[in-house]
Amino acid sequence: VPTLNRNDVHGVPVFVPESPEEQQRIVAILDEAFAGIATARAAAEQNRQNARALFESHLQSVFSHAWQTGTVVSLSDLATDITDGDHMPPPKSETGVPFITIGNIQKDTRQIDFSDTFKVPREYFDGLKANKKPQAGDVLYTVTGSFGIPVLVEGSEEFCFQRHIGLVRPKADISSNWLFYLLMSPQVFKQANDGATGTAQKTVSLKLLRGFQVPRVTPEQQLADVATLDALTVETQNLEALYQRKLEALDELKHSLLHQAFSGAL
Repeated sequence: VPTLNRNDVHGVPVFVPESPEEQQRIVAILDEAFAGIATARAAAEQNRQNARALFESHLQSVFSHAWQTGTVVSLSDLATDITDGDHMPPPKSETGVPFITIGNIQKDTRQIDFSDTFKVPREYFDGLKANKKPQAGDVLYTVTGSFGIPVLVEGSEEFCFQRHIGLVRPKADISSNWLFYLLMSPQVFKQANDGATGTAQKTVSLKLLRGFQVPRVTPEQQLADVATLDALTVETQNLEALYQRKLEALDELKHSLLHQAFSGAL
């Protein structure tokens, strides 16, 4: 564990204003500046949350229309397979195929973080059933703990996953992107939240997942919905990135003011 010697700290030179009046002057400047930064930071954070809320509102609206115009069916009617990961503890190896746990699912971006996964032997992966080997176009769905997070599988990278993650493989006439947005919708999340069981960790059972009541709409309507939601996603991400940069700039400003204050430049 990295440590810092007390004597090293005692030897660090610091700027000390000579008079109490000068100290009070600097404190007054910092108090006023920090109050303004806190206000601006709160506004930027609120605007970032508003951007997400706006997207969720449009998402709900798109699928409200789908429920009104489509035929209500079970999720299993839209998929060739709905399963979860292997229930047995997998063997680990230094090389092989990445094994994804629910901790590798990024909640905000709904993507997989492959940077911190352990690996399983190739023999173990090859022995899994085909519906437990994700492929491009599948949608993963977290079912335990932080349940209700969909992830669209893109690319051809091989990996497998634990039982706390479900897999939905859409039929040929179901758009993977549309299914991804459907599983993200507030209407589906409510069904997951209402039906999840357990105390320490809420769990969405495979029976519940397969039985979600969802709309079946035409492929043309799916494409139109995806185009709308893709555009909104880009706009939301741009807004969130803008407000994130503002938050980072405000943090840098605060550090700069502190540096100036304690180096005699304020």
